This record gives sequence, C-alpha cells and structure tokens, in this order.
Amino acid sequence: MSITPIPFYILCGSLGAGKTTLLMRLLEHWKAQGQRAGVLMNEAGSVSIDGPRAGTLAEQVMNLAGGCVCCDTKEDLSWGIAQLVRDYASDVLILECSGLADPAEVIDAVTDAYTARLASLERVIALVHPVSTEESHSGAYVTTQAIRCADELILNKRDLYVPGHWEGFRAGIVAQNPYARLWETSHARLDAADLLAPHGSTKHVAPTNVLFNKSKSSAPQRATYHPIATTVTLPGPLNRQRFLAWIKTIPKELERAKGYFRFAKEPELQEFQYALPGQATISPLMLLDEPDPALVLIGRGYDVERLRADLLATVENQPENS
Repeated sequence: MSITPIPFYILCGSLGAGKTTLLMRLLEHWKAQGQRAGVLMNEAGSVSIDGPRAGTLAEQVMNLAGGCVCCDTKEDLSWGIAQLVRDYASDVLILECSGLADPAEVIDAVTDAYTARLASLERVIALVHPVSTEESHSGAYVTTQAIRCADELILNKRDLYVPGHWEGFRAGIVAQNPYARLWETSHARLDAADLLAPHGSTKHVAPTNVLFNKSKSSAPQRATYHPIATTVTLPGPLNRQRFLAWIKTIPKELERAKGYFRFAKEPELQEFQYALPGQATISPLMLLDEPDPALVLIGRGYDVERLRADLLATVENQPENS
C-alpha cells in the first residue's frame, strides 16, 4: 500500500536555548488544528525528562534516549518514524534533537530512501541564544551546524542581552546562514502558524516581538523543495557514461548525495553514495523492497536546478520536455 509521506520537522540548536518551550507551542498549534502530531524526543541521558511534557499535547511521543540521534540511535530514529506513521497514523512529525546531536547527520538519516517514503523533510528549525552555556568543543560545533542547516533561525532570549551586543550576535548568525528566515524572540514566543507558513507568505502583524530578516531583492528566491535535501526522482534507467561524467561536475557545495537506480541495459539495482571531499561509490545490491529510483542531494549555496537538470539528462531515452 502506497503511503504519502507526511511532513517532518527537525527542531535543533543550542543547549538550553528553549527548544522544548517552542516544541510545546508547536504541539498546541497542531492540536488546535486537529492534527495528530507524533514527537521524537532525543535526549542525551538515559531517561527522558521532556518527553512526559510533550505527551500532554502530542498524539504519541517516542523517546530516543541514551545517545545522540545523529549517531547512536539512527536506527531507532527510522524505526520511530515508521511506528508513528503506520501504527499511530500521525499527520505531522517533529524531532527535538539533543543539544549534542549534529543536525546535518540527522538530515542525512531522515532522507534515507526508505525513511523518505514515510516522512518528507519539511523544515529545519534552529534555536540559538547569545548567553553561552557551551564550554565544550562538541557543543559549539553542534550549534554551528544547526545555524548552517536551518531554514528558520530563531534567536531566543533577547530579553537577557544588551542591545549593542545583540546586534553583533545577530550579524554573526546571519553571516553564517544568509538563506534562513530570521526571528528574534524572548521565551520562544512566536506565532506557530507564522513559523510554519511557507516562506514569502508570512505577514508581519504588530504587535509582536518577532522581527523578520529583510531579504535583499538580489537574494535567490526560495524554491518549493527543501533547500538542504532535494530529492530528484529518476524517470528511467541512467546512461552509465553520462552519469559518470555528471559526477565530475558535482559542485563543492554539495556535501552529500545518495540514492538508488539502474543503468540502461544492466539488470542490477545500483546504490549511489557521495560525500565530501568528493568520494563517490556505485555498488550493485539486491533489496526485497525496492524504493523508487531517485537521488537525494544534500547541500546549499549551489545551482540546484542546474544540477537537477544535468542529472536528469543522464536518463537513457528520456522523453522530450521531461
């Protein structure tokens, strides 16, 4: 039975930045809309502390405690998504990452060809705050990754910072990710409907403590697909030589690519894996439950449409105007 993938949100960011507070606001919104929200909680300890709170509003909460979802519990994440979709009929999913989990690795996990059939990565929401509680290198690294991967950047705890220092903090964040929509809040207080609205359609209505980053007119327009993970469906088998030539054109801004397909006149299903600094592998394999032919491209800051068009040009005997 075919299942239409449901929206999947990643909530990540600094330790103590207010992620659980925002999660509760989002759950309140979805419940008011009559949507069954499934929550995946990833906490660094062996016992879930925030899970019971989320359980008061969510349809179902799956606790991924005892390790970082980006490495220790990747299989648990896929299993949890499958359970929430198939057993609990969730309408929307949200994962609250531990402040120690690398969101780039989480994105890689949820865009797996199997998981992507159940859940479609909708948006990465990152909360950061200028009051640093991170003394470890790993914590600082995770915060940097959250900023880089975010579609929605929420600068929280504005009330705790003096104006001059806040502007410098904000400028540093924007420099790291000019693509995200910027919010400035205290107590993670913002309208969930505005946050979840498609980019470009949000109306700034006073009074509010949320400030939107004004994009320059020359800034690239956001496309309808997720800008971190772009799925390219392949309508047929690929021409091997053209595909090998395409690999050589992959820009440095593409950090990851993966997927399944067949080459023309070759019976084996192929698995493709690519990761920086340019390592690509193509391996035949056999799967009992084959996913649809597709490649997932993970990156930002490159010409997505050009790379997509060049990839589709490697399809053998492709129909005109495809």
